[in-house]
Amino acid sequence: MKFKPLMKPEGARVVLIGSAIALAFTGFGIFSYSIFRPNSQPSPAQIAAPQSEAIDAISALGRLEPEGGVIKVSAPSASISSGLGGSRIERVLVKEGAKVKANQPLAVLDSYQTLLASAMQAEAQVKEAEARLAQVQVGAKQGDINAQRATVLRAQAELPKAEAEFFKVDAEYQKAKRDYDRFAKLLSEGAVNELEVSNRKLTLDTTEKQRQQAALVVQQAKLELEGARQTLNSVAEVRPTDVQQAQAGVQVAMANFNRAKADLDKAIVRAPAEGQVLKIHTDPGEVVGNDGVLDLGRTNQMYVVAEVDENSINKVKAGQRAKITGFAFPGEMMGTVDRVGLQIRKNEVLNTDPVDKTDTRVVEVRIRLDNSEPVAGLTNLQVRVAIEP
Repeated sequence: MKFKPLMKPEGARVVLIGSAIALAFTGFGIFSYSIFRPNSQPSPAQIAAPQSEAIDAISALGRLEPEGGVIKVSAPSASISSGLGGSRIERVLVKEGAKVKANQPLAVLDSYQTLLASAMQAEAQVKEAEARLAQVQVGAKQGDINAQRATVLRAQAELPKAEAEFFKVDAEYQKAKRDYDRFAKLLSEGAVNELEVSNRKLTLDTTEKQRQQAALVVQQAKLELEGARQTLNSVAEVRPTDVQQAQAGVQVAMANFNRAKADLDKAIVRAPAEGQVLKIHTDPGEVVGNDGVLDLGRTNQMYVVAEVDENSINKVKAGQRAKITGFAFPGEMMGTVDRVGLQIRKNEVLNTDPVDKTDTRVVEVRIRLDNSEPVAGLTNLQVRVAIEP
């Protein structure tokens, strides 16, 4: 029996060529997959390193604050309050961001002018008492010339006293005028009633009359001084008791003057320490509220207040290094654990992760930054902290 091929030779060649091409594409696909496939299975070393870091480092959220925290500067507690209750600011002497020194004036209260006039009056009383002492110490003599010299001294002391009284009344008049103008404006805006404006107008008229009367007293004092210089009287004998009494008068006048200066200083808001003005809460004309006049901070040295979970706080000690990161500054910053808190409290810095716990018991850890300059203007910024073992 004669053997018959299943296909013609031409068909066999086509099948062989097609099979070879298919095998070539299959091999190239396997090679490409082995080269370009994603490395979804990391090496054991790659797995161990992050887990080791996660176990060793103590992570926490925190906030930035100046050294010593934010200082709320308020008005002196013993300052004279305005008629509407509370201390009212007349002038603010600094701007936000300004660097200030300790004891530098920051603001002036509206009671400053009145207290200044009182201090001037007390100073005039000191001069009057010193003049009286000088009169007694010189001693009384027969004749009109020496006696008249004492009269001149008294008249010289009365003149600055009258002038100081005028300055005091004038300051009260200026304050009454400002109050009246302010309430008149509030009346036009419907914020107050006409009775309140009438009361301020009555006060303004009263102080204006007092001001006119004080001006007349000053003029009279000038006339008396001129007349005393033209008159001579007899003198009397000096007694030790008179000298002691005059010396006591000088001491009393000096004490009153020192108290007036102290009251005047209370009308000035001063910086309690060197630092930077972070925020001004009270503008001129406003009453000082619970936030005080302004916020002050020692931004030359910034700290991170990290809230470490109570379960990890036993691993944190002073001197440990810490890494700080945040969205508001590039890269990372380094710092050193300065102090570990002694109180467990609820966390204040909340994570934005919705699956994270929002009510956590933590201990505050203060971290001193190595370089504060990049974040000196970022008080209260939320940061992430990793404390190294």
